Amino acid sequence: MEIKFHVPRSILVALNQLYEMEQKLKKTEDPANLQRNVGKMKDAFQEFGLAYEDPMGQPFKETRTDLEATISGGGTENLIVVEVIKPIIRATLREGAGEFSKIIQQGIVVVESRNETTP
Repeated sequence: MEIKFHVPRSILVALNQLYEMEQKLKKTEDPANLQRNVGKMKDAFQEFGLAYEDPMGQPFKETRTDLEATISGGGTENLIVVEVIKPIIRATLREGAGEFSKIIQQGIVVVESRNETTP
């Protein structure tokens, strides 16, 4: 059974922007406590069954279907995500006791060999 999800492009844009805001907040002090607001916005999207995942630091294999990767450097062994351009966005449908999840947007990432970054 194929489960169809339709998520308007504007919602995907909003989720991508929310992800970018969260990443920028991690790099700076948060004097206005904006992280709390970002968390509330994420919770609101989750009520609609939408969430993003940050694959930063995760291992990458060519068999992953949730990521589209560009390989940086010369190595192709022991690849790890070193930069996230777009996060993975999933839609989850809860039906009765079951839960179905579908990737709405593949993550777009840069990966490099763990061997290259280790001295």
